[in-house]
Amino acid sequence: MTGGDEQTPRRVALLRGVNLGGGRTLPMALLRELATGLGWADVATHLQSGNLLFRAPGGADEVARALSEAVRSGAGLAVDVVIRTGPELCVLVDDHPFADGDPSRVVIACCDRPVGELAARRLADLATGRERVGLAASGTDVYADFPDGQAGSRLAAGLVASLRPATGTARNLRTMGRLVELLRG
Repeated sequence: MTGGDEQTPRRVALLRGVNLGGGRTLPMALLRELATGLGWADVATHLQSGNLLFRAPGGADEVARALSEAVRSGAGLAVDVVIRTGPELCVLVDDHPFADGDPSRVVIACCDRPVGELAARRLADLATGRERVGLAASGTDVYADFPDGQAGSRLAAGLVASLRPATGTARNLRTMGRLVELLRG
């Protein structure tokens, strides 16, 4: 899978659980090198938390699988990867339902497949106090608002596990907004 010209959509890969401690370190320079080695173009990273911007042909599942395999073979890490195109990410950020929330405390969890009804109920059951949670119109992404922070939150602790059988990774609205700016720029 090589290529990535101006006609190829700009995308973002969101890697789950890297650089959070516990021996799951993935230098962003190595991530860029691995993506470039796949033949991808316009490769860049944002922050140290596994946010990769790039151009590559192919479907989202194919691209996610290729990057996951490259990280496994090149860095020795098994990681889940979720792909969103620039337009998809723009819609997620523009349509988030918690405009009154603090962008550092509102998160968007992007998933690899639609979030089922059972998972949506599990998420709603975990929310307490002033926390809010809802599905994006796409059905594959979740919005959550943690007005009192994520420390000690049952919803924050159980967010990704509750998505099963989907897998996902979450970023706060501030990070997602910056990724949109980078994709547009």
